[in-house]
Amino acid sequence: MRILLTGGQGFVGQHLKARLKDRIPGHVLLEDPMDIRDRAAVERFVKDEKPDACLHLAAVSSVARAKAENAEAWTVNLDGTLILAETFETHAPQASFVFVSTAEIYGASFSSGQPLDESAVIAPVNAYASSKAAADLAIGNLSQEGLHGLRLRSFTQAGTAQDEEAILPFLAAQVARIEAGQQAPAITVGHPDAGFDITDVRDACDAYIDALALPQLLPNGTVLNICSGVTRSVRSMARDLLEVAGISASLEVDATIPCPSGLSSMQGNPAAARQALDWAPRIPWHETLVAVLNDWRYRIRP
Repeated sequence: MRILLTGGQGFVGQHLKARLKDRIPGHVLLEDPMDIRDRAAVERFVKDEKPDACLHLAAVSSVARAKAENAEAWTVNLDGTLILAETFETHAPQASFVFVSTAEIYGASFSSGQPLDESAVIAPVNAYASSKAAADLAIGNLSQEGLHGLRLRSFTQAGTAQDEEAILPFLAAQVARIEAGQQAPAITVGHPDAGFDITDVRDACDAYIDALALPQLLPNGTVLNICSGVTRSVRSMARDLLEVAGISASLEVDATIPCPSGLSSMQGNPAAARQALDWAPRIPWHETLVAVLNDWRYRIRP
């Protein structure tokens, strides 16, 4: 299998490449530093390399960066995705096109307080989510016209080599610094009761690979939530990390720290992905905590 991977240098991309080696031995990974907004470059690459599949991760994936660089977020997340998908539809019509979308596109629908399935109303509340929602809908439209598109709406992911903008590394970095005597024994958070549906990035990557490894293609345009179905509060995550570290610390609230997504709680229903992909998160929460904390223990060493 010849797989074009975009965004392979990012947090998820690095984990995905490691999982691909284990899951699809002998695959040919196609990577190119091309700008996906450059239609000529994308068309040339696809025509020359003839991929069997595309895993599309490339995006302006930070809520804060998308707000600060709004125009770039839209041109990368929407225009770049459109160019890539249209190129596959024209020049590699037999190939699978797996678009890694985001649960952020459900936005205001999370206010229901119920676990959301794929039928939930798309109601983004920030620039990142809006640009990804537009791309998600565009893939759905192209899939009606012949693209072998699959949309995987990923909820929060956590793992090693992730920056502090993400919630679990944000907490783990503080616990590691407290443990090392680099910070007073207090974890500062903005919204202790905000809830996140977190999946270990290795499990999420397995779902993406499962989508490629199915013996038969799913119906064009299929949408699947990639999530655990369990919501964890910031307060409980901090407590769990402290327990892993074997130390004590208080929790201090600084209301000026924004909630990463602007949403008070996110929870998904993973039933459709379980049925379609025979996938479920397998890595225990404790193992994820240990991996992320150990990563930050190493990163903060003098």
